[in-house]
Amino acid sequence: MIGKQIRLNDYKFTYGRETIYLNVYGAFKNKKNGNKYVIYSYDNNRLYFGSLFIRNKEIIVMIPKEDESEIVKKFTYSILDNKLSDDFEVISLDDIDSIQIIDETLCDFNVDMSKLYDITIPKPKVEKEEIKSNKKISIASIFFVLLFVVIILFFFVNPEVIFGKNKEYSCTKSYLHDELPASVNEEVVLVFNGKDNINSIDVKTDYVFSDAQYYKDFKDKSYFYNYFKEGDTYKFEDTTYTYRLFSKIDTNEDYFMPIKLDDLVSYYKNNGYECKVVEVE
Repeated sequence: MIGKQIRLNDYKFTYGRETIYLNVYGAFKNKKNGNKYVIYSYDNNRLYFGSLFIRNKEIIVMIPKEDESEIVKKFTYSILDNKLSDDFEVISLDDIDSIQIIDETLCDFNVDMSKLYDITIPKPKVEKEEIKSNKKISIASIFFVLLFVVIILFFFVNPEVIFGKNKEYSCTKSYLHDELPASVNEEVVLVFNGKDNINSIDVKTDYVFSDAQYYKDFKDKSYFYNYFKEGDTYKFEDTTYTYRLFSKIDTNEDYFMPIKLDDLVSYYKNNGYECKVVEVE
């Protein structure tokens, strides 16, 4: 099996919705150009695909730089024929637990979706229920089990009792870009654990263009890939001529960055950022 049902992570952060799973039929690398792709559907009726990036056990899907539907078609048909082409290398989905759709492409070729589903998506195993003999359970045993469950639930609901409460800072900075006809607005969100060590650093960068034609070329001619690295995600807002980039910083990879709360906040302030505490619920 090369497919998997994977939870959809809505990058717009809309809360209150039921959990949605996609049928991801396969992910692969085209050996000829080195590009990676993923094919999937929301309802097993229509097939979609996009360029694949993997970050922290999550698939990020975006539109490929060029029309590459023929490559996806060849891979899909080779699955259906049970003859996977040597041109492709299958990417394992075993460690993937979520998928985020930034942009996608609807496949323009016909596929037997039911057959594709049967071939790729693992089916749940049906286990026979064992008939267990009744055994007497003492009241004391029940009491200790209930007490154990109550204690576990307490610490699950109140993890700050053990680990301390998280602290969050928002550091912002605005400036004119050195090369692009655009102003840049950065927001860096720092999340620290109860011991004041850094947990995560998320960066949102808005490039707001003052030249509408340059913005169009920047988007349509894929200039934006020069400001994009593996693991980043992005979106365009045409009404405001804005290119928005989402990225993360790993202090384990950047050895020159401090990891303690006071040191890291001071680091950003010394680099021209304004930092303030964010109330964490």
